[in-house]
Amino acid sequence: MQGIDQAVAVVTGAAQGNGRAIAIGLAEAGARIVACDIQEDAVIRVAEEIRSRGGDAVAVTLDVTSLKSCHIAALDTQRRFGLPAKILVNSAGIIRRTAPDAPSFDDDWAAVMAVNATGSMNMVRAFLPQLRQSSGRIINLASIMSVAANPGLTAYAASKGAVLQMTRALAHDLSPEGIRVNAIAPGVIETPMTLATRENPEALARFMAHTPMRRPGKPEELIGPVLFLASDASSYVTGALLPVDGGYLAA
Repeated sequence: MQGIDQAVAVVTGAAQGNGRAIAIGLAEAGARIVACDIQEDAVIRVAEEIRSRGGDAVAVTLDVTSLKSCHIAALDTQRRFGLPAKILVNSAGIIRRTAPDAPSFDDDWAAVMAVNATGSMNMVRAFLPQLRQSSGRIINLASIMSVAANPGLTAYAASKGAVLQMTRALAHDLSPEGIRVNAIAPGVIETPMTLATRENPEALARFMAHTPMRRPGKPEELIGPVLFLASDASSYVTGALLPVDGGYLAA
């Protein structure tokens, strides 16, 4: 695929769920994958799976909340492939369903913001020199909660709102250097993160009532939108939020 074949693509949160599907999808489109996750054993298995399918992939253990860890990953990426990263997919994310007056709210807020918002920015900062060399593409995983809200998701919605605004601001900052920055907004996708929602009939019904397609999505359904934003097919697209939500934001 033009703009993806043989490109070095870094995917965070690649050990499971959306990140795993995206890493595999980019590999099948010809990218060389750097699969990153804090879950060492699991992300090694993902890289092995990609290689077993004939792809090119390495696993990197990474804590996105640590800027130092992100810089080490950037150095490791260039060392292993001898090329600068061209595609950065910030998929790492966590969720805490906590009421504002819950005893754990402070800790949950800090954790969610550290991974979802600051973690994405840490990766951008660490890989920016390489993305400048390659005229790269950054794809952030925002959420329908970037522009909507539901009960118990104060920290998560705030963090994903930050991801959206970060995407838009970075598009302004980095366009002069040939770097495009976009985001996708998944709805309820069948991943471990959404298990609590999908197992709660009331919560799932609330989401499905606003989803014209009336079903959760699958991680593999994010691949096409990511490939579009990572490829030359989207050469005039930056600062955009692309919903992948079964129509949730249209309802």
